[in-house]
Amino acid sequence: MGLRMNSFIILICLLNHLVACEPQCSKFDYEEKTLAKMIRTEILVEQLMSDIKQLKQQTNDAVTSMERMKTELRESIQSMHAENALKLEEYNNTVIKRKDRLEIKPNVVFLAKDPTTQSPSHGSTIIFGTTMYDVSKSYDNSSGTFTAPVAGVYAFTAQMCLNTGTYKYIHYAIVANDKEVSKSLTYNKDTRFCNTAQAFVVLETRQTVYVSALSSSAVPLRENYSREWCTFSGILIR
Repeated sequence: MGLRMNSFIILICLLNHLVACEPQCSKFDYEEKTLAKMIRTEILVEQLMSDIKQLKQQTNDAVTSMERMKTELRESIQSMHAENALKLEEYNNTVIKRKDRLEIKPNVVFLAKDPTTQSPSHGSTIIFGTTMYDVSKSYDNSSGTFTAPVAGVYAFTAQMCLNTGTYKYIHYAIVANDKEVSKSLTYNKDTRFCNTAQAFVVLETRQTVYVSALSSSAVPLRENYSREWCTFSGILIR
């Protein structure tokens, strides 16, 4: 009987031990889990709202910055337009002033030949009666005088060819505005040849140029000849 009693006691102890090891469920277990889940959800929502608020603020800042940049760009463009308009106006005024000062000069060039006399008197104008060309119609072959159509720098050339015979000469000058500007002496006692005088002259409008015979021998000038020409020519340089 004692053995049985001991076995029963051992069994009771084992059963008590097993019962004590089983988990005990709280009466409010579901409510607690639900509450914990709600808390976690609320925390996530708060974090999400904070992130949304921060993103909204960043968006607003970006929009504000873009509006500021847009305003600055518009003001810069307007300033550039105003500056360019001012520069264009200054340029146009400069062009107009230069245009007013700019004088479009005509093409002035002439060539005449064939003196109307072989024996020009001392101090007389040598008249070249044949006009080869005269672009500006400025040489008068009846008086032997060139009249400047515009002010400028001119170049003039006179060529004298001696006649045949013994001891022929002619001393002549290019005369600009009644002032001798170039002289030459053509002289030979046995044969004929040609000689030239050249002058660069600054003329005002309507001033004149001609060739003057200062002194000469009898019948010094060569007649119209295919190989030798007595000529008077001029051209506007600038």
